[in-house]
Amino acid sequence: VEHRSPKPGAGGSSPSRPAYETGKMKDKIVKYVKETVTELKKVTWPSKDEIIGSTTVTIVVSIIMAGFIFVVDQALSALISLVLS
Repeated sequence: VEHRSPKPGAGGSSPSRPAYETGKMKDKIVKYVKETVTELKKVTWPSKDEIIGSTTVTIVVSIIMAGFIFVVDQALSALISLVLS
């Protein structure tokens, strides 16, 4: 019995031979890791002072936003309580 693909020109897989081959997959992974390392070497990493400055700004803005949201939440809760009572 001969088994044919519904599309003769299309590749496929069978239980005895998957669509991907283990060796090719390993080569692709190794190539990907090597390219990633190469690209990471090109990155201009921030200095310690830049990291400290950015972190400080992030923390301060987060605290300010948390305070603002708290105040708005309390005001809206009070308003809703006033309307519903």
